[in-house]
Amino acid sequence: MSANSKRTGVFFLKGIARGARAMFGFIMALARDIRDDGLKIHASGLAYVTLVTVVPLLAISFSVLKGLGLHNQVEPLLTGILSPLGKQGDLVSSHIISFVDNIKVGVLGFAGLGILVFAVLNMMRRVEVAFNDIWRVRQERSMLQRVRDYLGVLFMGPLFMSLSVAMTETLQHKGFLAEKVGIAVPEGLLNPFVGLLPYALFIFAFTALYMFMPNTQVKIIPAALAATLATLAWKVMGKLFSVFVVGAGSYAAIYSVFATLMLLMVWIYLCWMIVLVGAAAAYYIQNPSSQGVSSRSRALSARVREKAALCACAAVARAFYKGEKPPTSYAIAADLGMPSSMLAEILDQLVKAGILAPTGKGFGTGYVPACPFDETTVGVLARRLRGVEEEGLGIEDIKGPAAVDGILAEAEAAARQALDKKTLKEVMAGRT
Repeated sequence: MSANSKRTGVFFLKGIARGARAMFGFIMALARDIRDDGLKIHASGLAYVTLVTVVPLLAISFSVLKGLGLHNQVEPLLTGILSPLGKQGDLVSSHIISFVDNIKVGVLGFAGLGILVFAVLNMMRRVEVAFNDIWRVRQERSMLQRVRDYLGVLFMGPLFMSLSVAMTETLQHKGFLAEKVGIAVPEGLLNPFVGLLPYALFIFAFTALYMFMPNTQVKIIPAALAATLATLAWKVMGKLFSVFVVGAGSYAAIYSVFATLMLLMVWIYLCWMIVLVGAAAAYYIQNPSSQGVSSRSRALSARVREKAALCACAAVARAFYKGEKPPTSYAIAADLGMPSSMLAEILDQLVKAGILAPTGKGFGTGYVPACPFDETTVGVLARRLRGVEEEGLGIEDIKGPAAVDGILAEAEAAARQALDKKTLKEVMAGRT
């Protein structure tokens, strides 16, 4: 065997090993999040909110679709979502549709319509809060952004889903292509494509949800990969839950009508768990450096915070003095090999301390120096970073022995002597 072949084989094996480690880390990160209480709490809350707001949501969707002549697709869509419940799902679907039919949106008046819209917007805000928590995003959308974006989803979401159901039913009609297009298709040829169409529609819907709901920038490839995993999990869970419902006949005899309600609540909870686990998958695919960090572990030590702050300032200074585009938090985090959510907190502290300034708001925000880096020393950075969180209680407010104050004063003087020798611009240049 030649030397080139050996090197190729070694590189191939190393690539497989790296891929296996990455996959193992990804699976362990998802398993850790599922084991923790965060996703479970969000799923439980969203399941309850869904039960409360499903009728207002469908009422608004029904009124929108009725104006477009697509209102007849609401019941098949709802029946498909509740299909794992079996006959109970059909019963629940018919009852919900009857409730929706009894709501006359046109005669509710301004106050009644406002209550319906508020209930639906409140549910969507809770979904955003859950997604932001998964993506470690602390800032929610503004009220104006919330109303604008949520109403867009409220009107466009049902329209897309109803058109999808209508398209699926149309393609299942054997003579459609022959009648409308003039193409004679052999019987059974389209069956594989028609069978895959619901999966494709689910993937598209999940991808849009994962990209839109978090108040941060989500790339399409991580969202699509996570949507594929969520779709497969949804279908598998639906099959398993159908088997469970069939075997739960004895519970129906004991609990009567309450059995249907219990099964409905469990299914809605499982659906939200799948959606949220998919959101976590999208986060870890886009941020592989965060796989080893739990969403509950957000506290950084003083040493880590100071080093990350100094490295971030060096990256900003390098781009600024070279005339390059201001780096974003994602770019800096990728260079430092740390989770972008944790770096975002440090960048916020640097902005509060007057060290850095953001170039704007929202996605793609870059950072530039807020003070002259050729005059600002490392000691100034350290002191401002330490004092930025002392808004309520300062170090001078704590009463203690004079010896303690003396020790701290000596440490402060030693730190000044060591750190005030170098400016942030010199750190960027790599001078020691």
